[in-house]
Order: sequence, then C-alpha cells, then structure tokens
Amino acid sequence: MKNSLKTVLLVVTLFVFHTAVAQENFEKTTLVKNIFSALKSQDDTKVIESLATKDDILYLIPIIKANSSENIPEIATIIANFKTEAAKDFKEVLRKGSAFNVQWADIKLQTVRYEPQPDDNIAIEKGHIILVCSSNDVDFEVILRKSIKIKDHWRLMDRMKFRLL
Repeated sequence: MKNSLKTVLLVVTLFVFHTAVAQENFEKTTLVKNIFSALKSQDDTKVIESLATKDDILYLIPIIKANSSENIPEIATIIANFKTEAAKDFKEVLRKGSAFNVQWADIKLQTVRYEPQPDDNIAIEKGHIILVCSSNDVDFEVILRKSIKIKDHWRLMDRMKFRLL
C-alpha cells in the first residue's frame, strides 16, 4: 500500500511538473512579436510574413488529404487568398480599435493566452492565440483564430478579431 501511494504521488508530481514546464511562452513566439509590431506600426507587412509559407502548405497538404476528401486548390491560390483575407482582417482590427480611441503606436502587450482548438481530422497543434493589450485606458484583445503550429513555428491561418474588454 505504501509503495503504491508513493508511486501515485510520483506520477502526479511528474505530470504536474511536465505540464507546468511544457507550456509554451507565446509572448516570445515570432507570430506574436510580428502581429504586435504590425499593430503598433499599423503596417500589414509583418502580418503577411506571419502567414503560412509555400513550404508550410506543402507540409500540410498530405496531412489534410489523408483525413479528408475535400478538393484542395493550387498553392498559389491558397497563398493569395490568405494574403487578401489577412490584410482585410488587419484593417478591420485597426478600424475597430481606432473607433474605441486605441492609439496603436502606444499599445502595450499585457499578456498572451492560448485556447486550444484541436481538429479531430488533423493531428497538428491548433488554437486561438489571444493578445491582451491596452492603450489610453482601453483594454482589448486581438484574437488570432485557429493559428497552427507547423514545424515548431506558429502561423496565422484564420481570421484576426478585435474584442473590447
């Protein structure tokens, strides 16, 4: 009985330690740095750099095809659509923030949260990365929806949204 209790305590301790250590520091990811820099400068160049590259898409296509029968468009079409939508979403985030008197050049990053959004069909890490920011006594979030970790790099794959806190 005593040995099994020790074993259980050891397993629980290792699990808790692994969970605490294994959590990624999203504030230091290139994706978060690029998006925050883009917001501060109001320049979508860094947003475009945060999208999936041709190599990333080539990596994802076999994974998607293995689990889905959907027709996948040409890579150039995918990239062009990503760029168009990302630029449009970025402008919308800036517009909404400006409507609430956000001074983009003065924003401060308070914290970054991650909300996993796993996809049963694709075995890849995916979730919402949420930048909690403030400017001029306005607290808000910029949500990078369904961002995906491809080859140890987080990529913007879906919409960006602005939400007032």
